[in-house]
Parts: sequence; structure tokens; C-alpha cells
Amino acid sequence: MIKHVVMWKVKTSEHKQNELSKMKMALESLKSKIPQIRELEVGIDYAQTDASRSDIVLNSAFASLKDLEIYQNHPEHKKVVALIRTISSEKRVVDYIL
Repeated sequence: MIKHVVMWKVKTSEHKQNELSKMKMALESLKSKIPQIRELEVGIDYAQTDASRSDIVLNSAFASLKDLEIYQNHPEHKKVVALIRTISSEKRVVDYIL
């Protein structure tokens, strides 16, 4: 199994909570659109008190590297990536094998 974890900081904005909610909903919608996703969980940092912390995290799982690649190239995923790029200022990714 492949775990795919992505963390983002969003651009500072007076609408930060709305932007985080929009990202969360968009990411969670992928579960029903891309069958290769085995698990998908999205969390918004409840503290948001430290500039070194990320604001939102995606924790997902795939059966194989091929399934992860299919997910990353899927048109629905690319739509969500385009949205997130307009909202986020920073991204960190970790992919690992269980």
C-alpha cells in the first residue's frame, strides 16, 4: 500500500476559513470520482496558532504506485490541483510504502 500525504499553508486572507473549507470539500469529492483511492482523509489544523504549522492535510492511500500515478493524472485531480494552487502558498508531500 502507498500512503500519499500532502500538507498546505493557505495564503493569508480574511477569508481563510472559507478557503480551507473549499479545499477540504474539493479534496474529499475525489474519493467518489477516482476509484483508485483506497482511503482519503482531509483535516484542517484546529490550532492555527504557529506560522510553522500547516493549515490543512490530505492523508490518502493507494494499492500501488500505478494507482497513485493514475490518481495524480486524473482530470478530476487536476481540477482540484488548479483550485488549490490559487488558495495555497506552500506545499509539502510525502509518499511512502507500507
